[in-house]
Amino acid sequence: MNKKLLSLFASGTFLAAVSTSVFAVDTGIVNFNGKIVADTCEINVNDSSSTTGTVTFADTYPADYTGDGTIGTSKDFKIELLKCDPLVTKLNLTFSGTTTDTGSLRLENSETAAGSATNVGITVTNKNGGTSSVKFDGSVPDESTDVDNAGDVNPTIFNYTANVIQIGNNPPTAGKYASSATFEVFYR
Repeated sequence: MNKKLLSLFASGTFLAAVSTSVFAVDTGIVNFNGKIVADTCEINVNDSSSTTGTVTFADTYPADYTGDGTIGTSKDFKIELLKCDPLVTKLNLTFSGTTTDTGSLRLENSETAAGSATNVGITVTNKNGGTSSVKFDGSVPDESTDVDNAGDVNPTIFNYTANVIQIGNNPPTAGKYASSATFEVFYR
């Protein structure tokens, strides 16, 4: 029996000598905080006092169009952002819609009633940063616009020009046309 105790004692001592000591590691805390901002800006499309606006073009004739992409008529419009939260310093607008091309630059004519115009579409150019064409694929532009947080005294205004264009080689046919695009505001 003494041999068993001696053997047990020897193996316990050996294990204690071989095992390494484990010490507690210092701990720390990471805190996370932020703010959720409600109703960041009021939106006014083309002086409509609403987030929805309409751009009505002057009448044109098929002879006004001379080839694919030519402009028959244009109309300026604007999207204003008012009373923005002071935390918002920059923002972007993105657009999406049904297009006629793979580059997402030409909105298709969504008017499908009998006698509606054919071979016609809409493009939009951004007048704030030059004359770049708006993409209707939901992509966020590289540049952000600075926000003037003085509320409705100095609203942030996005100026655009909408263009009625010929789609394809044949001139547009007479009839009504319509298109729509959805825009989304990205706050920075």
